Amino acid sequence: MKNKKNHWQIKENVIKESKKYSSRTEFNKNSRRAYDSAKRNKWIDEMYWLDLPTNKKHPHGYWKNKKNIMKEARKYKTNDEFKKGNLTAFLAAYRYGYIDDMTWLIKRKQHKKGYWNYKHIEEEALKYTTKTEFAKKCNTAYRKALKMGIIDDFFLNNYIEF
Repeated sequence: MKNKKNHWQIKENVIKESKKYSSRTEFNKNSRRAYDSAKRNKWIDEMYWLDLPTNKKHPHGYWKNKKNIMKEARKYKTNDEFKKGNLTAFLAAYRYGYIDDMTWLIKRKQHKKGYWNYKHIEEEALKYTTKTEFAKKCNTAYRKALKMGIIDDFFLNNYIEF
C-alpha cells in the first residue's frame, strides 16, 4: 500500500501528475496538493509544459505603452466596439489621454445638456414600437421621459388587453 501522506513530497510523483495538464491554472484547479507541493519545493519552474497563468495575456504595464494601446484600438471602428472588445485597453486610452488621437473611431453623438425636452423625446420615442426597445436604443431619452412622467404618452399600446 502506498503512503498517501508523503505521495506529493516525491518530485517524480508531482511531475507525473503535472504532465496531465497544459497550464498552471489547470494543474492547480485539478490537483491542488500536487500543485502546492510543486510551488513549495520550487519544482513548478522546471515544468516547462505548463504555460503561464491563462488570465495574464500581457505583461504588467503593457497598457501603459501608447503603441500597444493604438495597435489594439486599430482593430475597432467605434468607441463602443473598442470598449466591448478590450475594456482594459479602452480605459487605458482614456486614462492616458490617447482616445482623442484615435480619429478613426466613430464617437457616439452626444446631445447638449437640456436637449431632451418633450418634443425631442417624442421624436425619438416614435422610432420604437416598445418601451423596452426605446430603453435599449436610447436610454438617455428613455430615462428623461420616465423622470418627466411622460413615457406613457408615447407607449399607450404597450399594455396587454384581455
